[in-house]
Amino acid sequence: MLCTIIDIRGDYAFVRYEETGIVSEVAIALLPFGVDVGDKLKFEDFEFTQV
Repeated sequence: MLCTIIDIRGDYAFVRYEETGIVSEVAIALLPFGVDVGDKLKFEDFEFTQV
């Protein structure tokens, strides 16, 4: 499932999933190092990878 980081606040990033439009709060520790607002990620097998 593809998503986009739309905001980062402290230790959490807010991501919008493209298929559903749902916005979810995700701990930065679970995301690849160095991600920033606007980056696209793929969530698969309970892991985020940068696209």
